[in-house]
Amino acid sequence: MTVEKIPIGKFAEITRLSKKALYCYEKKGLLIPVQKDICTGYRYYTSLQIEKGVWIKSLSALGFSLDEIETITGFNDKKCPEIREIIEKRLQITNEEIKRLKMAERILSSKNPFGELFKMELINWNIKEIPALRVISTQGSGPYGDVVSRLIERLCTEISSESNSGGQVKVSGPVMSIYIGEDCDDTGGLVEIALPVTGQVTVSDPEVSLKSLPPIKAVTVIHKGPYSNLGMAHKQIYDYINEKGLTMCGPSRELYLSDPADIPEEELLTEIQYPVED
Repeated sequence: MTVEKIPIGKFAEITRLSKKALYCYEKKGLLIPVQKDICTGYRYYTSLQIEKGVWIKSLSALGFSLDEIETITGFNDKKCPEIREIIEKRLQITNEEIKRLKMAERILSSKNPFGELFKMELINWNIKEIPALRVISTQGSGPYGDVVSRLIERLCTEISSESNSGGQVKVSGPVMSIYIGEDCDDTGGLVEIALPVTGQVTVSDPEVSLKSLPPIKAVTVIHKGPYSNLGMAHKQIYDYINEKGLTMCGPSRELYLSDPADIPEEELLTEIQYPVED
């Protein structure tokens, strides 16, 4: 065996990559062996590929996707803006995962894990008339957590554009989600994000519209606690509506009264609204 012809088994041992992983990277075009035996299909690599294999192993351990790894290893300058952007994205996802794991640790280490899991507070139950609202809005489909964050960012970008930032346009209420999709599955569904505004609004994004939400009569309640418990709050609202003999007549809304960047998740306030008729 020469240094420039390393069998796949030895290459896997050096780079700490499994043969299965190496086959996957070959198929992806990320790390292609320099030679394949015609009869046996056995793969061989070179010493020059060891460094790339180590990079792939290390970046995978940090959670980067294969597409991201391909981009990173394709640049000689690892401090370029393209790589910096990928790193910032991974850091954001990592921080979110840290928060999730801390929440899991808190729940699992409590004396009553299942009680802690669904711990929440529902306050200010009402049936009230909600006037029409002038909003900018956008729609999207996908996993609710991801799509809601993405659509909120789109609206914030639009409202802070140069044409809307001269003081004439003002945000007049909390951002809200309107769950308009009927065909939902475990990945999510169709959701509309709306932001109440006043003033002369200019809309440049073709996926953002300026519209008026109709007035509604709604059962409303404020949920105090993490967003992960909102499903249980919706269940209690369903029970309340059935108990009162009311009929739901439109998509529900969630109004986010707190900024999760500033408030601990157990203190987050979310107003839930269900349009009803007698």
